[in-house]
Amino acid sequence: MNKKLKIAPLIALLLLVILVVVANRWRSLSPVRSVRVDIDYCGADTLVTPQQVVDLVVDSMPDIMSKRLRDVDLGRVARVAVSSPWLSRCDAGTSIGGAVVVHAVQRKPVVRICSHGGEYYLDDKGFRVPVTPVGSADMIVASGNIPNKGKGLKEVWTLAKYLFQHQRLAPLFDQIYRDAKGDLYLTPKLGSHVVQIGSAQQLDEKFRNLMAFYTRGLPQVGWETYSQISVKYHGQVVCTRRNKTVAQSGDGF
Repeated sequence: MNKKLKIAPLIALLLLVILVVVANRWRSLSPVRSVRVDIDYCGADTLVTPQQVVDLVVDSMPDIMSKRLRDVDLGRVARVAVSSPWLSRCDAGTSIGGAVVVHAVQRKPVVRICSHGGEYYLDDKGFRVPVTPVGSADMIVASGNIPNKGKGLKEVWTLAKYLFQHQRLAPLFDQIYRDAKGDLYLTPKLGSHVVQIGSAQQLDEKFRNLMAFYTRGLPQVGWETYSQISVKYHGQVVCTRRNKTVAQSGDGF
């Protein structure tokens, strides 16, 4: 009796293994019934739809629907899918129902560039992404004297990524502007002033001083008092009134 009790779990395990092997064999011999795409948008706005990726795969592999699952080159499916400029990673597999399944991750755009070089997004890795036909993504816009590549573009991206990563800051600003000298400016959603950032260096200190001034200094005089607030210089917040300039130390902010 005891021997039978010991053998029963082994038999059950063996049967389970056999069933899995048979199921996988049966699935591999099944015809392709559909192509399905699942996209992880990582909390970002939709830049590409699953159907657009399905169409890309089917257009690039027109015989895929006439194959059996085991004959589909899943590596090629993944490579075709990830050729979409809005996707950063793709894996391909199959389902029991006869579907070729693509699991994709969308890129995370941090800024929309509008310059003489065209209009496009930069994602959180600095990858250039075309403007989506699906709709406009809700993010900060950068304009002005922005080169197509090099240090100037990287500085704009660095500032935009900093705002993207600091969620309490990002909702405060509408636009990044780069002037002919290379200085970066921010346009706040509240007030009629601009914020001069200067370079994209020491951003922690610059925004610490700016936010301290926003919470402690600006409410005392009013949001319409200054035309420009500059945190470009180390340890200072320099405020330009409508008719004069006032410098304040950053110490104690």
